[in-house]
Amino acid sequence: MHRPSLALRVAVLCYVGALVALPLGFVFQQALSHGVSAFVNALSNAEMDSALWLTVRVAVVAVPLNVVFGLGVSLWIVRHPSRFSRVFDTLIDIPLAVSPIIVGLSLELAYAQNGWLGRPFAAWGLQVMFSYWAIVLASVFVSLPLVSRQVIPMLRSVGTHQEQTAQTLGAGPVRIFFTVTLRSITWATAYGVTLTIARVIGEYGAVLIVSGNIGFRTETLTLNISNNFENFTPYQGFVGVSLLSLVSIFVLLVLGHARHRERLRHEYRT
Repeated sequence: MHRPSLALRVAVLCYVGALVALPLGFVFQQALSHGVSAFVNALSNAEMDSALWLTVRVAVVAVPLNVVFGLGVSLWIVRHPSRFSRVFDTLIDIPLAVSPIIVGLSLELAYAQNGWLGRPFAAWGLQVMFSYWAIVLASVFVSLPLVSRQVIPMLRSVGTHQEQTAQTLGAGPVRIFFTVTLRSITWATAYGVTLTIARVIGEYGAVLIVSGNIGFRTETLTLNISNNFENFTPYQGFVGVSLLSLVSIFVLLVLGHARHRERLRHEYRT
């Protein structure tokens, strides 16, 4: 009875190991191949530090924008269903279906100085493409549905009973949202935020098109990694990949630990 279960576990572990663990292990092995001191020295590379700081600045703007959008559109789609909201529910999945290269080209055509949306900005003396804001636009676009795709199923499963109860007790819409609705979708939102952070800091294709890949100006960490491999400095590239991987692993570990603590707290209360 237990043999199929054990075999399935072994198969899953081998599959995940081949796709995730072994490649990551190779990256860290290459990054530490010259010793810890060389790894630390590589982290102080001026161009990589500039790229890392730009990536952080992009995430600080893009992630909150998508969180606000994701929560708002999820509430609208679930709580106010209509033909238009159903159509919009399908449209927000476009960034997941379209190649990031196509996203970058579309943004460039739209926001270039001779583009439909770029002409007004150019008339005001503003250049959108090949700037910080172009990277933010691309990052917001590619990660647009990640929060809503986590929150919408949770909103549908919890229903409106608690919200209606709070309304009968005299609570207003804002108070209901923060004390009832948001509490019921906390972990769905957290997972959406985690996926959004990972997508924003790891985006390459769309950012490559709209940024111009200018060192110390519009070069994100992913572009810096690619440039290092193209310029025959692979060790610096492996250090950048390991740094990006460590950030993602850290975010996932913090989220997992927080959810474990919340689960234990819930079990203690019940």
